[in-house]
Amino acid sequence: MSPAIAAVRPRRIAWVEGPDACGLLHGLLTADIRALPVGGAARALVLTTHGHLVSGMAVAREHDDAFTLVIDPPPAGDGVAVIAAHHVSEDAEVLGPEDARVLVVTEDLAPALAGAGDLQVPGAVPGTIEVVADDPAALAAACGIALSPEGALEALRVQRGAAAIGVDTGERTLVQEALLDDAVSFDKGCYLGQETVARLHYRGHPNRRLARIMLDGPVDPGTGIEAGGEGPAPGRVTSVAEVPGTGWMALGMLRREVADGADVTVGGVRGRVLPPG
Repeated sequence: MSPAIAAVRPRRIAWVEGPDACGLLHGLLTADIRALPVGGAARALVLTTHGHLVSGMAVAREHDDAFTLVIDPPPAGDGVAVIAAHHVSEDAEVLGPEDARVLVVTEDLAPALAGAGDLQVPGAVPGTIEVVADDPAALAAACGIALSPEGALEALRVQRGAAAIGVDTGERTLVQEALLDDAVSFDKGCYLGQETVARLHYRGHPNRRLARIMLDGPVDPGTGIEAGGEGPAPGRVTSVAEVPGTGWMALGMLRREVADGADVTVGGVRGRVLPPG
């Protein structure tokens, strides 16, 4: 079991309000916004018209026609700009984004934060929640939560294989390549980029995927991954972290033919491809 982790991280906050706010977001984001109850929140993605990843976010429905978006920060793309660009005649107002900081904690710390902060939403790392507050560090201290050492949350992200959009993905990365299917409703109907996502989900498979790699030592992001065959490297490392009690781990986009369990070499360091977290 992973230890409890708490960290303060940057986010961007935006608001969409008005009688058509729900319809606007439902028609653009990957999550089923119409099914979201007042007081509920869910992870969602903003895609291009061709289904490529722009940014991730948590969407909180605070009233019937008022939503708060807690958005992944740069280097993820500007999801609010995409929403605003497709806001034509709807009776809705898109406000923000504004820079903010949130308290990110593993779910085992949630009881200590019951009712705390201005807003609580599902975190970008599976098994975490994010708490919006004016002073997240002070909120943690008031709730008796000690902040974790620097790098602990990043190590958890890598260990769980959670893609950071803009770090582990590029301008043409697809949802299934980044293993972000959990932020997609495949029953809701049309949304921006839906045709590409649905076609891959029902009729095919990605030619590459974000893989977790156990390493014998540290490597630099950007290092090529060798799998013993001839030809170009089947992938490159995008994130690296030392996981307490486990060792060095990396994330990297790998071609589909490199199977889980395969032995690889990353910059002369031996590694092994792990199954999804």
